Amino acid sequence: MSLPSLPFEIIISILLLLPAKALIKFLVACKSWCAMIKNQDFIKKHFETSVATGKNYILYVPVQSKPEKTFTLLNAKNFHYESELRVPFDLPGMLNCIVVSSINGLICLTDISRFGHIIYLTNPTINKYLILPPSNIYGDELDLQIIQVSLGFGYHEKTNDFKVVRIGFVENDCYDWLDEEDDDEEPMTPPHGYDFVSKAEVFSLNTKVWKELKLSCNFSYKRHDMFSGVVVNECLHWKAVKSNTYEDEMVILSYHLGEETFQEFECPKFQGEGGVDLTECIGEFKGKLGLFAFCPVFDYWFGIGGQPCHLWVMEEYGVKNSWSCHATVSLGIMIHRPMAFTRNGEIIMQDRFGRIYSYDFNNNKLIDLHIQDEEHDLNFVNFTDSLVLVDLNDKPMGQEGAFPANGGGVDFDGYMHMEEVNMVDKDDPPGDTPMDVEK
Repeated sequence: MSLPSLPFEIIISILLLLPAKALIKFLVACKSWCAMIKNQDFIKKHFETSVATGKNYILYVPVQSKPEKTFTLLNAKNFHYESELRVPFDLPGMLNCIVVSSINGLICLTDISRFGHIIYLTNPTINKYLILPPSNIYGDELDLQIIQVSLGFGYHEKTNDFKVVRIGFVENDCYDWLDEEDDDEEPMTPPHGYDFVSKAEVFSLNTKVWKELKLSCNFSYKRHDMFSGVVVNECLHWKAVKSNTYEDEMVILSYHLGEETFQEFECPKFQGEGGVDLTECIGEFKGKLGLFAFCPVFDYWFGIGGQPCHLWVMEEYGVKNSWSCHATVSLGIMIHRPMAFTRNGEIIMQDRFGRIYSYDFNNNKLIDLHIQDEEHDLNFVNFTDSLVLVDLNDKPMGQEGAFPANGGGVDFDGYMHMEEVNMVDKDDPPGDTPMDVEK
């Protein structure tokens, strides 16, 4: 039976099972297949199929990019090495990158030297990327020492939209810069009793523009989490300190990706044994908001195993009394910092010697991943390959000009195109060469 005689539904079912790097070869097969693969419904269905068939990974990369410009993928089930993805790190302004988050195969990056001011969205599987336009509310010449920026990256399923949230925090005695360009508005007055003032904006991949967010008069936090991709119940979440001259309070700040509003939640009330202060890390745990509390310093009373750790889960979203202690464990290691919650109910963490471990709350199993973080801070995120961004139009957009010299992408001031995909995979046959795709 020849392929053209197959029912169209069968062809779609076959294509949905193929990895994204294989599907892009069909962009040049014929116009109808190209249009189908770039269709938003197909892109979404392909991702859902990948998740359902267990094609999930843990992606990690040093904060300082490796010379070979790659992300490393680990199998999410057993943490075994799977492959490496080459990504366009050699871009103007992108010297040392940090991964903000990964959602549906799309990764948000920022330059650590100018954190939150240069932002990229990239799909390394198909080697496409976007350079986000400049901020509408922050100037280029601002003193970066007085601006504290927090980023968030999430996906809103109902509108099929990816969003980047940027919040700027400035101390009261430096807040005058916020109004330098607002000559038609009344001067900004910091809220009484608070140390910080803030402004926020959101970038939508659907509209490709930044929009300023209206904040309430008491929106004033000391920045805590620099970045977040913790999405639960259509909301992004950061751990933050409520900035009040009378009392500082740890809270969870949330942003609804659909309604575009902020709210805050109280953290669960707890304290380490012996009155020791614990450090918190938030994440998604089996579809619910989770909080992992641990003691990051050596405690001679508890020995080398350190303080017991606690996993709290918000059983009913938004209800403060629904926090429950899901587990209390002694891991036998001195935790330096948690790094990521996985989709399988595990938490990846680093000990004080730079070794990376995974702890599975399902079977109480601690695994040494045999990854040593000696030179750089590693960044771990969940990852599933997808076709997101494959539907970018390969025609000029915006003003007339030349193609960017730095490769395939969009800089909103010129053109966009897709360079060839170059992926190193353990399963590729010897001598395999980069695939040719539509230029």
